[in-house]
Amino acid sequence: MTTPIAAYIIKSKYESARNKQVGILQNQIINSKVVEAIFPKFQHVPFIDKMMKLSKIRFGKELLFNEIGVVMSHRKAWQKIVADNDINSNQHYLILESDSKIINLEILQQQIDKIKMDYDLFFWGAWTGHASIKKSKKIQLNNKYSIGEPLLNSIYGAYGYSLTPQTAKYLLSRTNKIKCQIDIFKEYIDPKMVRIGTIVPEVITFWGDTESTIRDPENFYQIYKRKLIIKLFYCRNTIVSYFC
Repeated sequence: MTTPIAAYIIKSKYESARNKQVGILQNQIINSKVVEAIFPKFQHVPFIDKMMKLSKIRFGKELLFNEIGVVMSHRKAWQKIVADNDINSNQHYLILESDSKIINLEILQQQIDKIKMDYDLFFWGAWTGHASIKKSKKIQLNNKYSIGEPLLNSIYGAYGYSLTPQTAKYLLSRTNKIKCQIDIFKEYIDPKMVRIGTIVPEVITFWGDTESTIRDPENFYQIYKRKLIIKLFYCRNTIVSYFC
């Protein structure tokens, strides 16, 4: 019997523009809980100025207020997973953000109970669909989808992933000293300690039609530059993953 999907949706009361999107997620995944996001812009966060300065020392780039808030919000979700569930369970708990969009609920329901045997942390969407799976680790599910161990450099984004309680505990220890954006998982994960998986094409993405609560809107040049960089790195990662 398939275990119902359990999800934690990170959303702030200040994100009223995303209420409809979160409502869709809640209708799709009945067993879901909303985790109140941490917004330094609207609430006091102790020592945030110090955390910003330390992030530059640790990573070479000073995080924005709300980027730190995103890390803290995901930590809050992990804390709830650890507190609410059996720490030794291999069940996966889905983490979604307020802008997350499930593309293929059927595949998600079919696979989330199966992947727990092989993976501790699984990305159902990453880097806007540009994740690369190592050729030697790739498993074909059907004529469209493949799963397997990703090239860690190709994993970026936190809009749709699942993990075990033990992995949530591990990530809490690894992010105790905030280093960079939560999206850059490679900076927080040791692949020797955590079994990582992903699916391509992605089954969870993000809507992208509401204003970002983290950064200022991009202009045409910035959008073009970002997309070009993604394409270039994706080509590189595709070649590298072929030989892995």
